[in-house]
Amino acid sequence: MSNEFLDAFLTNFLVFVLVLTRIGALIMTAPMFASPSIPIRIRALLAIGISAMTTATLWDTPLELPANLLQLLVLLASEAVLGLALGLGIVALFSGLQLTGQVLGQMSGMQLADAFDPTFNASVPLFSQFLNLMMVTVFIIIGGHRQLLSALLDTFREMPPGQAGLQLNVAHALLQIVSSSFVLGMRAAAPVMVALLVSILILGLISRTLPQLNVIAIGFSLNSMMMLAVLCISLGGAVWIFQGQFEPTIELLREALQAN
Repeated sequence: MSNEFLDAFLTNFLVFVLVLTRIGALIMTAPMFASPSIPIRIRALLAIGISAMTTATLWDTPLELPANLLQLLVLLASEAVLGLALGLGIVALFSGLQLTGQVLGQMSGMQLADAFDPTFNASVPLFSQFLNLMMVTVFIIIGGHRQLLSALLDTFREMPPGQAGLQLNVAHALLQIVSSSFVLGMRAAAPVMVALLVSILILGLISRTLPQLNVIAIGFSLNSMMMLAVLCISLGGAVWIFQGQFEPTIELLREALQAN
């Protein structure tokens, strides 16, 4: 009787650990959840709380105890990779906005205005940080955090704890998201790029007509003002583009994970 109780306890505890590994991998990588401004203890408590509630619905999951440490590590790695695939897919989508900030900084001559971004663990233009914070706000407003958790919890129906696995369709989905992220960044930067191109052409004509003017000094100020003005006007379009791309990205990841 005691052996049966011990086996049942170990099985249930293993189910909890596997669920915690899958959810924790998402919490530690997904935007907003993985923000360094949130203490790691808070993120850990959030992962444990969600895992405890999820595990309560998975007690009847058939699961064999691993025979050795290597099998246990394989199970944990499979669960972690599943959560990482979902979290990093959204991170890849957000990275397109960093590209937008890079393009805006280089074309406007304000590339020197860099700051350290703990999210990407690198120095990025201030415009990249601004766009990233703005999109995180939009991410929360449209309920992206709920959709992301819902997509992860849905994977437990297709792949219960201990049966996680990734196939090539997940890799293809991630590649498609990276491609979409690049397109998103270029679409968000397009209005400012066109305005700055027109500004540079006008300055070139002025320099040919009035060579005595200091075109470099005038051009830097004009490009900065043009970039800020067009960015303020087109900011709503960038938000709309991101919102329209987010839901297809979630559905793409959901379908790729549930197809295993």
